[in-house]
Amino acid sequence: MEECELCGRRINEVYTISLENTDLRVCSSCSKGKKVLGVEGQAANAKGRSSTRIVQKKDESETLIENFGEAIRNARERMQLPLKVFAEMINEKEGYLIRIESERALPSDALVKKLENALHMKLTTVKKDDPKIHSQRKGDATLGDFIVR
Repeated sequence: MEECELCGRRINEVYTISLENTDLRVCSSCSKGKKVLGVEGQAANAKGRSSTRIVQKKDESETLIENFGEAIRNARERMQLPLKVFAEMINEKEGYLIRIESERALPSDALVKKLENALHMKLTTVKKDDPKIHSQRKGDATLGDFIVR
């Protein structure tokens, strides 16, 4: 079960909305009056609507750092910013930031960029390719050698 990114309520039917150039996954009541990009879940199919899955293209090589919530909280506290002031500063809900700092919610890509800019820190790390995948003994042919691109 997922949580609404605006109010924090647990939801089965997930609405993806666009709010201030940010895609959010919210409940039905938070989606009212907003531009709905898609709906996911059992209730969407029961109402006769097709279930649309919103897939955001992400650079698979970048991931959030370990203990990102603690890193965010420590950086905010080093800047001596109370959570309420920081939330207003970056135009986000205080409750949502609490869930991110406690790592109960993952920030969207747009929010990660906002946090990195506001806190002057890097929250993503680049994954290194697995050397086993690219290792090849000399002279051995693989299936990839025969695929025409």
